[in-house]
Amino acid sequence: MSERRASFSIRERIRRPSTIAGFLFTAVLLAGLWNAASAFDLEEVAALIGSASSIGLAVGLAATLATLLLRGLRWRELLRVVNLTISRRAAIEILALSFWVNVVLPAKIGDLYRAWLLKQNGGPSFGRGVGTVVLERALDLIAVALLGALSGYVAFGGELPGAVVLLTVVALALALVGILVLLIARGPASRLSKRLPLPRRAAEPLERAFDALREGSTRGGILRVLPHTCVIWGLQALRLGAIAAALGLYQMDPGAGFIGPSAVLFTALTSAVLSTVPFTPAGLGIVEAGSVGILVAIFNMPPESAIALMLLDRLTDIGSLMVGGALLFALSPFRRGAGSLR
Repeated sequence: MSERRASFSIRERIRRPSTIAGFLFTAVLLAGLWNAASAFDLEEVAALIGSASSIGLAVGLAATLATLLLRGLRWRELLRVVNLTISRRAAIEILALSFWVNVVLPAKIGDLYRAWLLKQNGGPSFGRGVGTVVLERALDLIAVALLGALSGYVAFGGELPGAVVLLTVVALALALVGILVLLIARGPASRLSKRLPLPRRAAEPLERAFDALREGSTRGGILRVLPHTCVIWGLQALRLGAIAAALGLYQMDPGAGFIGPSAVLFTALTSAVLSTVPFTPAGLGIVEAGSVGILVAIFNMPPESAIALMLLDRLTDIGSLMVGGALLFALSPFRRGAGSLR
């Protein structure tokens, strides 16, 4: 099947054995987490959530929306770096649709869906779209890992507990992986792909993806989107901090049971890394378990407070995207290939 004739059906994807297996794994994981959470005072968790300040929740929701808008604008800049020009509306709407797919389906299918929407609505190449998405993900991985390692160091004043040392090592390793992805894609992988005996329908998109990666990962291209990337991850931390403040769990100089700026940044970035695990939609179950574990084991937050904070944070983030994305999916002309990129 050629690139031009490629199709993407959400209904067909849901029926695939791999997707069904992902849903089953998610259900088992969530059931296990519910069973584990039952050992704590869930009435206290509910009371905490019920007492949340509406102002803090509104700030968290605004940060979520601003993050999505800025991600769309950053992707537009990456497309411009590889000589693909689309409007702000097109970039934001297509990216929002792809993020919604990542929320409802496992395996990060939405990343491919974004490139497919670009092609179906008049873009020149599915492969070049994939290249920009891979570049975006690699830059995010590097930024999150480096900022996470730095925030962990700041949070503990350089005297890192064993668990934080391990997470810092993992973060730096992930940053190295992101850098290696860009370096390999710029040279060896691109040359190798041209030598492989692939059918033309596979070789052409792959070659164009590597072309986009090579063009976009120049120093000028990376510096062009660096401000967007820093603000995006700052907004992610702002969302978690606003939710913590709404629950009365945030202090600038935190005492026992509270978190401050460095802890918020460290937890938010760790959650972002966990959300990239492709086994469940949006890292569902994995993010909650890992983040609550960090808040309790590293920052000494009571389990009930940690559970309330993470549930409300994820509801603000994933819940708002699920509802808003569903409405957008129903109404957007881009999913039907009838949108304008200009």
